[in-house]
Amino acid sequence: MSVFTAGIVAEFNPFHKGHAYLIAEARRRGASHIAVAMSGAAVQRGETAICSKHERAAAAVANGADLVIELPAPFSCSAAPWFADSAVQILVQLNIDALAFGSEFESAELLKNTANAMQNLSDSEAVKRALAGGLSYPAALKAATLEIYGEEIAAAVSSPNSTLACEYITALSKYAPNAEIIPIKRIGAGHDFPPQDGFASGSYLRGAIQNGGNALEYLPNGVNIAPPKHPHAAENAIYYRLLTATREQLLRSPEINENLADRILRAAEQPAENLQTFLAQVKPRNFTLARIRRSALHLAIGAKKADFTDGVPCLRILAFNKRGAEIIARAKGDLPISTSLRKLEKSSTQAAHIATIENRAVRLMQMNTGIFENEYTRKIVPAD
Repeated sequence: MSVFTAGIVAEFNPFHKGHAYLIAEARRRGASHIAVAMSGAAVQRGETAICSKHERAAAAVANGADLVIELPAPFSCSAAPWFADSAVQILVQLNIDALAFGSEFESAELLKNTANAMQNLSDSEAVKRALAGGLSYPAALKAATLEIYGEEIAAAVSSPNSTLACEYITALSKYAPNAEIIPIKRIGAGHDFPPQDGFASGSYLRGAIQNGGNALEYLPNGVNIAPPKHPHAAENAIYYRLLTATREQLLRSPEINENLADRILRAAEQPAENLQTFLAQVKPRNFTLARIRRSALHLAIGAKKADFTDGVPCLRILAFNKRGAEIIARAKGDLPISTSLRKLEKSSTQAAHIATIENRAVRLMQMNTGIFENEYTRKIVPAD
């Protein structure tokens, strides 16, 4: 049997029916094997995940994926270009033949053109003018795209999932230019919208799980996530770290500049009653709130700019089945790959350092769930 491996980048926060549909569509479009690079305990919007990485990875393999590799912090909770680049690096190590992703647009050509436009505009005068006028980077990029490339590409740039898809395409062109892309049209509800046609967004489901609402209807059979016992524990720990940081510590964070550092220090003299209010107060006009949340999380887990220099140092297996074992056997071998965190830590100084950062994120997540598991003693065995 010929092997055609599709890669997927995901958070599965939580794993829901939309994710199962994405995997099924990748399979329907020719993938014999499906590998996933999935965020660990910290996610790209600057928060900890709703439940453990192992729970999410097991749900993915139970619902059609063959192999799930961890995308660790700080990469998992970084700006879109870093997030996409590191995730694609992982998948390319697994010798993927194609990259599948959800998007509001199904045209591969449109998304490739949009990716090129984003690259061309990233440091352009048009974007700089819009930023100087007080727009956030995404809004400035959209304005510049509309001005130079027209409405169709501007619409793709302004779509959150398509924007991330374009970052995947850019990374794929760098690491595996011959790999295919498989855009899969998103179905159901969009981000922050109520459920639609039997599908709910991750943001809706996280809220439902935390507040005792209806989530099970939108999760695949067998996926059942307990509400966090202490839903604000991690947030409070992050807030403490932010309030007690020095200017030097703030400026070592990957996404904090001098202006933001000074705003944080001034606001810390008379703090707001909670983290979310504080972040809204310190947010400059041309920053997104997600960037501010990520900055606070980076500080709490000790992530610094220098951590992104060398990329992901190793591949940690979170869940796999028989086909997943076949993907592992075909991996390039440039980076160590294992189910054993202890073994991977010993593979290099950088691997040990990244594991330390991810483990801090794990503890923050566990403060919310109230379930403190040992990352070193967990046994990961092939699924049936």
